Amino acid sequence: MTYPTQPVYAPPPVAPPKPTRFGALAWTALILGIVGVVGSPIIIFNNLTVIAAVVGLVLGVIALFGTRKVLAIIGVVLCVAAIVFTVLAQQSAVEELDKILDGTNQGQTGVGGETPKPDALVDPPTWGERHTWANGLSIDVVPPVACTPGQYSAPPNIVRAVKFKVTITNGTSAAFETALLSLGNDAQFNGQKAERIFDTSGACGGTLDTATVLPGKTYTYEVAYSVGAQPGEMQLVFEPSFNSDKAAFVGQA
Repeated sequence: MTYPTQPVYAPPPVAPPKPTRFGALAWTALILGIVGVVGSPIIIFNNLTVIAAVVGLVLGVIALFGTRKVLAIIGVVLCVAAIVFTVLAQQSAVEELDKILDGTNQGQTGVGGETPKPDALVDPPTWGERHTWANGLSIDVVPPVACTPGQYSAPPNIVRAVKFKVTITNGTSAAFETALLSLGNDAQFNGQKAERIFDTSGACGGTLDTATVLPGKTYTYEVAYSVGAQPGEMQLVFEPSFNSDKAAFVGQA
């Protein structure tokens, strides 16, 4: 006796997954948007991160026509936010810089180590006095002394050399880079430019390494100049930042 064979039912075929279209672009837009948002407050790097955000924005817009629409929308939103945050951060930095520059245009001069006096603004400071800018940065210049340049000093044919000791006191709340200060480049003797002396083998010195002066700290350096054979009027001008007021020290040398 035979029994009828049971029919065998094959499982329905599984539809192949749909290929992801522009998925990589959506992920890239998301990552670049995150980088842009994180880097937007950092002034040093936000120029680079905003470029990344712009690239991510373009890729995100393209990815909107693909299959990862939600991911692409999030990436686009983050990239737009990064661009907006960067613009706001840079505008704020420019405003703060303007305030600093405006503040440094009101310098005061006083005797070294003493509180600046308003009436001292009438005359320029001289050796042994202190000039203090409005932001708290100050500078002192000690009276010059004669020095003997070495055989290989520059410039050649120095008739007479005088050396100054300059002290920078950082009374601000931020570190100060001495590279921002015109360290002895603007000097005159009897109405003519005084050449700075570079002397590695003699007593005049002249090498100057840039330094970071922390708040409340001081930095002292020496600088020498070639001047005329007879004593005359010497002028040294210092400027702590671009477009700030200049401190012009005037005295005999």
